[in-house]
Amino acid sequence: MTPLFLVITENKAFAQLCRKSLTNAGFQSSKLASACLSNGRKSVTALSPDYVLLDGDCQNNMDDYIISLAPRYSVPIIYLTIQHNNKYPMMQAGAIDVVYKPDGTPSDNERFQKRFAESIQRLEKARVNSVVHIPAINTSGIIAIGGSTGSTEALKAILKDLRHDLPPIVAVLHMPAGYTRIYAEQLCTETGHNVVEAKSGLYLSQGMVVIAQGGQHLRLFRDKKGYFVTSEAGVKVSGHCPSVDVLFDSVAYSAKRNAIGVILTGMGCDGAKGMLNMKKMGAYNIGQDAESSIVYGMPKAAYENGSVSKQCPLDKIAQEIHYRIDNGL
Repeated sequence: MTPLFLVITENKAFAQLCRKSLTNAGFQSSKLASACLSNGRKSVTALSPDYVLLDGDCQNNMDDYIISLAPRYSVPIIYLTIQHNNKYPMMQAGAIDVVYKPDGTPSDNERFQKRFAESIQRLEKARVNSVVHIPAINTSGIIAIGGSTGSTEALKAILKDLRHDLPPIVAVLHMPAGYTRIYAEQLCTETGHNVVEAKSGLYLSQGMVVIAQGGQHLRLFRDKKGYFVTSEAGVKVSGHCPSVDVLFDSVAYSAKRNAIGVILTGMGCDGAKGMLNMKKMGAYNIGQDAESSIVYGMPKAAYENGSVSKQCPLDKIAQEIHYRIDNGL
């Protein structure tokens, strides 16, 4: 099915740039609609576009505009700008990618066309090739887990104690590229759970466990078919890619109160801000306690900022998850 792109801008030249760039990227037959900033939200609702191409240089506080544009993570927003210092705030606000506009020189025009095409083609491949959705019980809920030092063993211990009829689990552990697929396969063998490495366009089903790929941010989205994830390379957030903050932020706005967050042993503070956002949206959050943590850094940061609902030793986390699920998220 031909995708529909919605361009939101106050500048006709930007709309022309998008049209030309889509043609160069092989999307010359795609449908393209335009809207000004004041009509952006109305157009998203009326047209239900597959993608939004947002001009980031129309006004200040564009991160606030992204938040107001649509329910976060409900439609992929590609943010295009000449400003090279505001990528993370826009992605935290809900943009799935940030592409820097060309400066007018031939070499930079070539750089932009290549980068723009890569972004669109990657998203479109995920949309077209998305895994067929399998209706499942309990997919209104989600369990999000993050950790670092010591968390690979911690997650294995939790999965061994968890039932197989739970809502999907999405997890970010600070692991390098090339190891996460092997780790997922090991978890499958040792725990009996359906553990897979993240892939863009993957729809989640009951009992599934999705592990973020090394070097790629994992984000959760929800549409009328259910929850699905994207796995995309990006800049480091909170010092890491994949980042727990990025995952937790997306869970906060995709699942809201239908989520359980778990932050495991690890150095630093990645995940604390995202977990606080989850709590603000109604999620219940569990933090691994100091005594059972290899490094009580990430759980401590989350506990100290008020985002942890309850601290548990590692061997009690699965029990607490079961209790929350059985008594309603």
